[in-house]
Amino acid sequence: MADFEYQGVDKSGKKVTGVLSATSDGELRMMLRSQGVRPTKILRKDSSGRGTSVTLSRIMGREAPAGGRSLSLSLKQRILLTRQLQVMISSGIPLVQGLEILSDQSADPTIRTMLGELRDKVSQGSFFWEALAAYPRTFSKIYVALVRAGESSGSLDIVLKRLTRYLEDSERLRKMVVGALTYPAVVCVVGLGVVILMLVLVIPKFEEMLSANQTELPLPTQIVIGASHFLVNNFLPVTGVAALALFSAIRFFQTHEGKVLLDRTLFTLPVFGGLIQKGAVASFTRTLQTLITAGVNLVDAVDIARTTVDNVVIADAVSKIRGEVETGKSLSTVVTGISVFPKMAAQMISVGEATGNLDKMLEKVADFYEAEVESAVSNAGKLIEPIILVVLGGLVAGMLVAMYLPMFKLAGSGGGM
Repeated sequence: MADFEYQGVDKSGKKVTGVLSATSDGELRMMLRSQGVRPTKILRKDSSGRGTSVTLSRIMGREAPAGGRSLSLSLKQRILLTRQLQVMISSGIPLVQGLEILSDQSADPTIRTMLGELRDKVSQGSFFWEALAAYPRTFSKIYVALVRAGESSGSLDIVLKRLTRYLEDSERLRKMVVGALTYPAVVCVVGLGVVILMLVLVIPKFEEMLSANQTELPLPTQIVIGASHFLVNNFLPVTGVAALALFSAIRFFQTHEGKVLLDRTLFTLPVFGGLIQKGAVASFTRTLQTLITAGVNLVDAVDIARTTVDNVVIADAVSKIRGEVETGKSLSTVVTGISVFPKMAAQMISVGEATGNLDKMLEKVADFYEAEVESAVSNAGKLIEPIILVVLGGLVAGMLVAMYLPMFKLAGSGGGM
């Protein structure tokens, strides 16, 4: 046994100091962790009574292992890992042992490495949320915040269960919105490819047939043939300019200014604007509800929820909410004054605050708008599909009719002789 002098921070953030006897610094860290104390400095006293400093880079968990920050898991892996860990903790298995079991059972080397590093950090005295924070590419701010709240309240298993549901709901909502935007884009690209193939391969064949008859071509036919000549004669320059324009557009929309422009444009579209708005509101309220239920205060919950919103318009609105709530205004009052939030959402939040059930009302708001998004995606698909088919089909049919017009004219002339 040896005496250790320590300095640390308790759950309330208050600095604490003291002296404890332990067989090793590792045992001391476990003792402090059981008391809810995070050590910031440890001194091992020798026989003369003087202290020898113990390295704390491992204790704090702030320095990721070599390559640690580059490790990342897919959403499916995160959901599975969270669910498995929740089951183990709810069954009474200690956190360190649960991480070790999952690490030994995992066939994926990335997961095995990450779980092993998390286990080492926790066993050396770090809080679990501190260990998770070393992997920002895998564990988001909301994930770390919820785990921190769960550790503080002693309900880590309940929080992990909520996290599993939150991740699943968020991914389902994201897929619905992305799917609604992807389908028309893919159909338009395919349609454009068909038109280009017709101009390059099909129209020249028709032109050869028409040239043999030496008849005067109608204006629509001349336009189609002219477009075909231009594309065939300038195929490489046109392709290069199109590729450069596409590359430049992608790079621009990856910048903050481009993302703002794209998000604001999408937000104003007749069909997709409402879909994006409802999806963002559902995501924001679901995140806020999950955080508040876990015990995170409203200001911090709003700040964390802002990081989960992909649309710049909604993110700017949430930033205004945080500033107003910090001054003491109620959430419903602030939301009512922001146009991007539907009136019904503001009214439901107001009822939740008045009855003291804000978290439950936020859950109802999220459920409602997720159902609205699902319905909107279904209806948008039914509405957009025939429109796209009519437009693309009409374009292809118009090109074919333009090429057949001289033949109809020639057949009519021959019939009248």
